[in-house]
Parts: sequence; C-alpha cells; structure tokens
Amino acid sequence: MYLSSASSQLLLYDANSYDLKKTYKCYDGVLRDVSWSDDSKYLLQVNYKGLIEILTPAEHEIRSLQHIPVKDSWSASFHRDGHHNVAIGTKNGEVMIWDTKYKGVIKAFPTPPTPSCVNIISYNSKNTSLAASMQNGDTVIYGLVSNIPVCTVKLNCSRSISAMKFHHESRSSLGLATDEGHVILRDITTNKDKALFENIHASPVSDFTFSPINRDVMLSSGYDKMMHVYDTRLQNVVSTIKTSYALTSLAINTENYVALGTKNGHVIIYDLRDLTMPFKILKGHEEEVRRVAFQPHRKKTLSTDLSINERVECNSPMKVQSPVRSRNSDLFYVNNTPPKGSLDVPGGEVRRSNSENKADSFLVMMGLDDKSNVDFEDEFNKSPENFRKSDKIESRYRQLDAEKNINKASTPLSSRGMDNIVFPSPLVINGVPDDGRTSNTNIKQVSNVQTVAIDNKTVDELKDFIKLSLSYVADDNRRYFLNTMMELTKQKLYLEKQLANMSNQIETLVQNQNALIEANRKLVLQVDQLKSDQNSF
Repeated sequence: MYLSSASSQLLLYDANSYDLKKTYKCYDGVLRDVSWSDDSKYLLQVNYKGLIEILTPAEHEIRSLQHIPVKDSWSASFHRDGHHNVAIGTKNGEVMIWDTKYKGVIKAFPTPPTPSCVNIISYNSKNTSLAASMQNGDTVIYGLVSNIPVCTVKLNCSRSISAMKFHHESRSSLGLATDEGHVILRDITTNKDKALFENIHASPVSDFTFSPINRDVMLSSGYDKMMHVYDTRLQNVVSTIKTSYALTSLAINTENYVALGTKNGHVIIYDLRDLTMPFKILKGHEEEVRRVAFQPHRKKTLSTDLSINERVECNSPMKVQSPVRSRNSDLFYVNNTPPKGSLDVPGGEVRRSNSENKADSFLVMMGLDDKSNVDFEDEFNKSPENFRKSDKIESRYRQLDAEKNINKASTPLSSRGMDNIVFPSPLVINGVPDDGRTSNTNIKQVSNVQTVAIDNKTVDELKDFIKLSLSYVADDNRRYFLNTMMELTKQKLYLEKQLANMSNQIETLVQNQNALIEANRKLVLQVDQLKSDQNSF
C-alpha cells in the first residue's frame, strides 16, 4: 500500500515504512489534485492547467495509461465502484462522465442557469448522486438516475467552498468546508444541515475527510496550522492538535494513521491514538503539498472486466487451443469465436489463481466468457451502437441448448433391450463358468461411472454460466428499472408543473370571485342608498 503526496511532482511512499518508492513528474507547476480509485489500482491526476491523466503504480515506476482530452477540464473524480467512469467538471460549468474503457463521454448533464467553474466534484457512496461545487459558492447535486440537477446547496454562512466530498457510507451526507473557517455536514435529501461547526478554524479550511473505521469521526485541517477531530453524531470537537506549519491537505487510513500536507512541502504523519507528537515527517517536496491520499485496500470483486492496464498490454488477439480434444463442446470452437487473452499485470508477470483459471472451461471454448475477451472489447470500441446484451444472452442460451443435446447424444444409454445382451466370457468365477451376465453388469457399471464423471465435470461450468447469465439479466433489469425511474421522474415533474399551473388558475379564480362579491356588495349598498334617497325625496 502507498501514501501519495502531490506537489510539483507526485511521490509514492510505502504506507508501512514510509520509504520513498516512486516518483513521477510530467508537467511544470504544482498539481491540483490526486486521488485513488476505490479498487486501489489507479491514480487520477489533475495538473495546474486542469489536464486529467490516469496513472498506475507499476513495478519500478509510475506509468501514464490514459489522457482525458476534455476541453477546459478543471476537476475530476473516480466512480465509487471502480475506475471505468470518471466525472469531470470544466471551467465553463459543464459536468460530464468519461468512460475510460471506450474513451469517450457517455453522459453530459445540463448546465446550470448561472454557470461557473467546477472546482470540486464527488460521487456519493451508492453512485446515485454527483455533487459539483462551483466557484460562485453553489453546489449542484445531479441525479445519476434522472440525469438532471436535483437540488442546489447554498450556504448562508459563506459563498466560497474550499473543500467538498460525500460521506463514504451515508449516500445523503455531504461535507462542505469554507474559506471563512466553517465545516458543514449537509443532508441533500432534506437540504438541511446535519452538523454545523461555525468558525471552527481561524483561517480557510484546506481539507477534511471521514474516518474509514468510524462513520461518525471526521477530521479537518486549515491554514491556521490546526487539525480538528469531530464526532458528527454528538456534534462536538473531540481532539485538536496544533502544528508548526500551515496545513494544506489531510488523509486517514484504516490503521488510524493521519497524513497532513503542509505549505512548506512536508508531510506529517500522526497516529490518531496518540496525537502528542508526530509519528513521522516526510521531506520529499520543495513546494507546498496540495494533496495527500492513502491507497485504499483492494476490494474483492467478481467482475472479470479487463482493467485499463490490461487493455493497454493486450494489443493483439491470442490464439487459444482447446486443452481437451475429446470434449464435445470443442465442436463449437471455431476460428471466429472470440478467444480468451491472458491477463497481464504490472511488472510483466502473468498470474493465474486456481480459482480463476478457466482455461479448461467449455464456456471459454465456446466464447461465452466474454468479459475477458480482448477481441470482443476491441470490436465494441469500433461499433458500440451494435452492442446488445439481450442478443448476446439469447445466442448463449441457444449454444447451451446445443451443448445439452450433444451431451445427451454422447451419454451412454442403458435400455431394457441392452440388459438381455450377454457377452460370453472364458473366465471361471468361484468354480462356476461365467455366462457373460457378470461381465455385462461390470460393463454397465463402468459406463455409469463414466457418465457420472462427465456430469461432475460440467456441473461447475454450468453454474458459472448460470451466474453469468443471471448477472446480465440483473444488469438488464437494473437498466430497465433506471429507465423506468427516469420516465417516472419526468412524468412527476410534468405533473408537478401542471399542478402548479392549476393552483395558479384556482387562485386567480378565487381572487376574481372575491372581487365580484365585493362589487356586488357595493352595488347593493348603492341600491339601498338610492332607495333611501328616493323615499326622503
């Protein structure tokens, strides 16, 4: 695991010994931001001009994998569940999502009425909302289901946001820090404050973060050389330390170690369990440290998608031959079947675990394990509009039916007519000549054993195929649900608009009715006055 610190160059330290391991410098000037993907494989770097780059810590160096060519980009953030989607904010107030796999913008959100530069952008924990803090002090919340701005967070105490991020567990909790020294925890569902720490810092708040161990613990750092530890549930400050330097950023890992970036280029390491003195001071930078970040623990995932690095390494399709020539499923293995390429990891070594080695799987021989097929991904990159998961699932079911038919045809069948067939044997068993029925029974037993063996070999493979099919069905259902929710949201907005118009019309009618009643009352008074005048006359 690494600790990354960004200044005029990017440094990676060993998170255990804090020895400097890797250095990367590609641009002049101080980097704006560096963050890790949640699967801990890649780094997202934003330089002082706003150019976005995806890096990977290889065996001996930091390698650049992809540049994101979005015009006027200024901020970026990885998706919470991996590295395929990157949210990007621009200087013109535009917010979009870039797909690192297909190298293109897959979603663009409507620009707010008063566009401003997007300084900070963050996904929530469930990837259902995206927050973008603008330079004018507004924070726009975009719904990733409806693809429209859901609400706008405006702070009464400040119009300048210095730090912003979602809570890593609570999807509705949004943390905000200001240049006036305030730290706010806002509930975006109700758009009300859950916790407000007003003037907690005597100068601008440079950064804040949430503890990965305790969801109620939050830390903040400021240019006033102070770091505060909060209990957000009780809404109080638990502990405070004062350093000798102005603090520019902070990060915390699962071992309760806190890294603080300073204005003079140092990185100070504290143990949260003992804040009396620093645990370590790293002096690798000559300019201010703009961002520090611990590499997260790698999450175990069942996905077999190729990573960015693996797609870069796999440039040519590899020919895969069937390791089992006698298997009936080899009849389906033709030259046009997408082959399974080997997965390269940083360092050049090819590693395959026993649990993930599916070279013997008839699903791979039939080209069904598409998530690891490099050729299929390349073809999809050329024509993504022709890609349909539903068609792919139907073709797989047809191939599975064909496989079952061949298995049935190749399975030895025992019928009653076969029971009467006798194979004469010259053997004498227990002094009695064998009439052939014993050997026939043995032959039938061996045949049954072979049949059971064949079935046992395919059970696990069928399970894998069923899981794969169910995952695609689940994806289609999820997409259908999201589309349905989007349509329902649009219908809801339309109905709300109609209801508002009807309310305005009803209010107008009520006002007109009241005016008519008042006019009628005045007319009655005038008639009475005229009658009284006439009688007096």
